[in-house]
Amino acid sequence: MTTTAALTRDIGQAERTLRALLERTLNDSGLSFSDWTVLVFLDDAGLLAGSELIQRQVDGRVAPEAAARTTVDGLRTSGLIATAHETAGPAARSTGGEDPLLTLTPAGQAVYQPVRQNVLRITGELYGDLPPADLEATHRTLAEVARRAHDLLASASALNVNAAS
Repeated sequence: MTTTAALTRDIGQAERTLRALLERTLNDSGLSFSDWTVLVFLDDAGLLAGSELIQRQVDGRVAPEAAARTTVDGLRTSGLIATAHETAGPAARSTGGEDPLLTLTPAGQAVYQPVRQNVLRITGELYGDLPPADLEATHRTLAEVARRAHDLLASASALNVNAAS
């Protein structure tokens, strides 16, 4: 029987190894992990208000708000993301001047797509031949552990290390 300590160690080892594979791919592209997550969020959504993009990074524990804002600003400055107005013209849908909708630019797509294809290839190599029932059980378990961890992070008692002593 697997102990929770062994399971925690195994999950940590898998997470660190997966992150190392991703970081190697990102380093080759010049993207940081925070840059990558912004591009993934935009690829998934198409258009997102700047505030929503920042909040997704905060909620996903990618970066604190100030760092997330810096990442988004840096990607705009580098031309990898832009407002919908800048990429599609004045007829583009907008949430207003203060919080414009952001999207990947053609330059952003040119950087993002090769990295995305490499990540998909690696994912296929890692998970492709595992039994679907095992993958589904793992997904359900990890989703529940993540939900519980999120709840703990939100509670004041988890933030106070001395509360358990």
